[in-house]
Amino acid sequence: MVAASHRVHAAELAGAVIVSLPVAVLVIRFAVASPAARRHFPLAVWARLRWRWLMRNLGLAWRDRHVQDVRRRSAAMTATRNLPALRKDTGRHLTRYPRARIAADAYGIRARVRTIPGSGRLEFDKAGPHIADAWRVARVVVSQPRPGRLIVRGLRRDPLAEPLGRAQAPPGTYDGVGDPARPYLGLSEWAEHRHLALPGQTGIVIGGLPGRGKTSLANSLLWQWSGTPAVQFAILDGLGSVNYQDWHARAWLHGGDDLADAAALLERVHAVMQHRKRAVLEVTGHKNSWHAGPSAAWPLLIVIVDECQQFLDFGSYPRGSEQEKLARRCVKLTADLVRHGRSSMIVTVLATQKCTSDSIPTHIRDNAGISLCFGVKTVEAARAVLGEDIRDYPGYSPTGLQGDQHVGVLTATLRTGADPFCRVRVPQISETAASTRAVATAHLRRDPAALLPGLHVVGEAAS
Repeated sequence: MVAASHRVHAAELAGAVIVSLPVAVLVIRFAVASPAARRHFPLAVWARLRWRWLMRNLGLAWRDRHVQDVRRRSAAMTATRNLPALRKDTGRHLTRYPRARIAADAYGIRARVRTIPGSGRLEFDKAGPHIADAWRVARVVVSQPRPGRLIVRGLRRDPLAEPLGRAQAPPGTYDGVGDPARPYLGLSEWAEHRHLALPGQTGIVIGGLPGRGKTSLANSLLWQWSGTPAVQFAILDGLGSVNYQDWHARAWLHGGDDLADAAALLERVHAVMQHRKRAVLEVTGHKNSWHAGPSAAWPLLIVIVDECQQFLDFGSYPRGSEQEKLARRCVKLTADLVRHGRSSMIVTVLATQKCTSDSIPTHIRDNAGISLCFGVKTVEAARAVLGEDIRDYPGYSPTGLQGDQHVGVLTATLRTGADPFCRVRVPQISETAASTRAVATAHLRRDPAALLPGLHVVGEAAS
């Protein structure tokens, strides 16, 4: 009787420990969480308790029919051998659930999910709006850091909706001379600083509706590039506006919306590219000048063509007219720069509000290694900038960036884990600050053609 009593008490104690262990874990997690994360702790607990129910109702959990079939075959085999069945076939299916570890963070909750066959990255992305409704959050973001693992993030407070200033950028980004081949882009929705990797790139495509942040992005990049003579740039403004007027003093070449001026400017850049291709081995010691990197003697050349449809959409001009011929010439020159500018260290930036294959011909877009898209109205507009793959990642589509709180937020073709896209907020650069920077760095302007003796300059451009 005494032994039996001890066994009963031991069983009760074990049960109490098992019950209290999860509670203790929750208490510890709550204690170590930040004050911002504690506000979302009850939601994380509730989401964990309802996880299996949610997976079943969204079709992300599956009944494993294979297990039932194995049990039936096992029962049949033991029956033919006159042996007792090792397992009875109850007719029930084993349900497979994506396993998850859910925790609170400063912006909402985050679930680290282990995928199962049939429920992977695309399935969770499609179910994102329903998960957001179930969790009572503003938005759900799905990311795949590595094969078989997902991060499903429910955002009560969107980090992309918060303004980003120059002071919040990494130290030295705007108050020093950083790496011109790796300019700062902005802050991602995972609170990570993202940069553009330019070595080996020849083109950047930027699209988005008017007033969504393209000018702020251009000012941010020009600010970083302007602080060193190792970067020179040429600017074409298809609107003929004053958006880039402050940077004229720092730019090697600049032009407005005149087609003849644009063709002349592109001819001059193209001539520099051709001469660099012949002189690259002699001057840099490498067949690809990116292996040596930008320098004052061999600067990185940035060609910015804003509102590029003004120069590249030859179909908008009368057939056979002089304007159409000039536009076709601009298309050919731009295509050559994007295709062949790698070894010469020339990067062409094409920006447009008209996100169609007419404003950015597909053979140019597809050769540009980096695409950035601010808010647009249609998936077709997003596809024209980012390519066909954006259809498979609706959670990253820039069609969801049309709200006022997302001015300055873009979708970029920057790989994040196994995902080919990411969302980034670019810093806000005021016009006054940009003007001051342009004047302060005007003395660093150089003529790349003068650095290459013997270059025959073709045409003239506005200056």
